[in-house]
Amino acid sequence: MIRVLIADDSSFMRVTIKTLLESDKDIKVAGIARTGKEAIDKTHTLKPDVITMDINMPDMSGIDAVKHIMKKHPVPVIMISSLTTEGAEETIEALKNGAVDYINKSQLTGESLISKVRMAAKASISQSACKSTGCVLAAPIKQTFAVIGIGISTGGPRALSKLIPEISPAVSASIVIAQHMPPVFTKSLAERLDAESMIKVKEAKDGDLLQPGCAYILPGGMHGKVQKGGFLSLYSKEALPQYHYTPSVDVLMSSIAQVYRDKALCIIMTGMGSDGLEGIMEARKSGSYVIAQSESTCTIFGMPKAVIENNLHNEIVHLDDIGLRINKLCIAD
Repeated sequence: MIRVLIADDSSFMRVTIKTLLESDKDIKVAGIARTGKEAIDKTHTLKPDVITMDINMPDMSGIDAVKHIMKKHPVPVIMISSLTTEGAEETIEALKNGAVDYINKSQLTGESLISKVRMAAKASISQSACKSTGCVLAAPIKQTFAVIGIGISTGGPRALSKLIPEISPAVSASIVIAQHMPPVFTKSLAERLDAESMIKVKEAKDGDLLQPGCAYILPGGMHGKVQKGGFLSLYSKEALPQYHYTPSVDVLMSSIAQVYRDKALCIIMTGMGSDGLEGIMEARKSGSYVIAQSESTCTIFGMPKAVIENNLHNEIVHLDDIGLRINKLCIAD
């Protein structure tokens, strides 16, 4: 039984979320909180398995409540957000501070909410304790890299906020990131990472020419391919209907492998499911180098697990070490 605490100041939303959740026999609403402070107190007393958290509440915002909960009594939190620019910025802030996922109010259905609650109940939220000891590293390599592809999903904003600021502007490679997110959210994520990082971070545009030491986040709702000459091409979900996730990690990794072959560094990070597996298969056949994030530092060990179980990785690296590893591999001695 998954026990859920609902934190929302709207009686309508509390009733709606409770009704949707309790349509599943394996989920029980353990309690209701109407304010951020009440959410913190009830997290301590009720010890729920998952919390749904509204962003805007009286006396304390959902973001501040998440910070307190993650510091004192860590529990997987799903943010209930809006699709506005302001809502996107607030959601990115909450995800950076430990929330594991989010769901848009306009897309709130029983199926989507229950799926996210089940995923959150399995999430690992204590990632910072795992350092480099136990990290599986390959022997030194002689490859040089012109491009880095990163595929990431659930837990991505928090992981990227750790990884991207550690990358040196001296790296010789461009970085292209496929993060499963809706439109608006990827722009806010790119702007936040750009402000925190030494390298330039931007939301990718169709026709962008990849530059070394610059990270391009594919826009939500669009697929991205790297073309010959280092140009980015963007495609709508309707143009590539066979891919469930947008942006698709498979699409990105396949295109990188086809163009850059052994000069491509492909990194698969935290996320549910197996998006990226087919693209990584193609990458390995092309001589690309593959890093998978370690299980102990993933929020959800789905995407890296698929790569590792198929023995497609060259290295397994902890989150705290990925930025350092990129610098080591992509800065000339």
